[in-house]
Formats: sequence, structure tokens, C-alpha cells
Amino acid sequence: MKQVGYIRTTVDDESVKRQMNLLQQFDCQTIYEEKKPDESTTLEETVREMELGDTLVITSLYQLGKSSRQLAEWIPVLREKQIHLASIKEKIDTRHPLGHYFYDWMENIANMEKALLKERTMIGLQKARAHGKIGGRPKTTPETIEQIRFLFFEKKQTIPMIASACNVSIGTCYKYIHGKEAKKTKPE
Repeated sequence: MKQVGYIRTTVDDESVKRQMNLLQQFDCQTIYEEKKPDESTTLEETVREMELGDTLVITSLYQLGKSSRQLAEWIPVLREKQIHLASIKEKIDTRHPLGHYFYDWMENIANMEKALLKERTMIGLQKARAHGKIGGRPKTTPETIEQIRFLFFEKKQTIPMIASACNVSIGTCYKYIHGKEAKKTKPE
């Protein structure tokens, strides 16, 4: 069981040095550093290489995610792999009895955020419907369907060309050429 440090690179080089010093003082045997801010695979690779009972050590919780939702997404991953988490700034260490409550707390926050997002979405849809907006994709007009079928069967154009000409998706073209919608209106 080893302590593995993780450094997320920021625009401030001093921050990286400060993180490195704190992780070394915390006696991390290995320290991984994210090299580019736009690469999120480094943390995934770090966790993938860790073993049962290891501890992921970070200087602050924001090292794991840029939002509480991202942070909460890591909790089940760490729990499933039975990896402990230690955050120096927040004094969180899941190796200790009270530290386990952190995992429960973060999962509850994640569930709360999901519920709030669902509620906001439903409220937004209800308001839109009250103002006469249905939502979803616009219906394909019979004229557009006819044009799709004509260009495919008569002009022998490719589906991407038809999609572009008719201002619809490639999936919509397939729907009216090869899907069950096509069987309803197949040309004689």
C-alpha cells in the first residue's frame, strides 16, 4: 500500500512547485504530474496503475475536478478500486474512520446535483410548453421527404450529398430511404 501523489498543472509554475513540495512532505512514494491542462487521461492513468489499498494524495480537492460533479464522478471509481483519498488542504483522509464519510457525502452531493438538473430541465420544458413550444427536432416536411427519396432513387446521389442539399442529418436520410418510414412510402 503506497501513497501516490497527483499534480494537476496550472498556468502558475509556482503552484506546481508548491504541490510537489507538499506531496513530498506527505511522503508520497510516486508523484504523477499532468503535463497539459487539456489532457484528462493522466489522472485516469494514475488511478488505473494504483492497486488495492493505495492512497491517492492531492493537495486540494480541485485537483480531481473542476466542479463538484466531476469530483463526485471520481468517488465511485476510487471506491470500486478500494483506493483511499487524501487531500492535504481539506484534511481529508479516507484511511481514517471519519474519512469514509467523505465518500458518502460526495455521493449524496452528486445525487442531489442530478436531481436538481432533472428538476430544472422539467421546469424548463413545462415553461416552454406553456408558451407553445414543443421542443425536440423539427418535423421533416413531406416535400423534404419526397426530395430525399427523389435524389437517392432517381438522381443516384450519395446520402451525405442529399443530407447537405436537403439540410437534414444523414440519419434522417437513412430513415426515409432504408428505415421503416421508407417502407410506408416506397416508390412504385
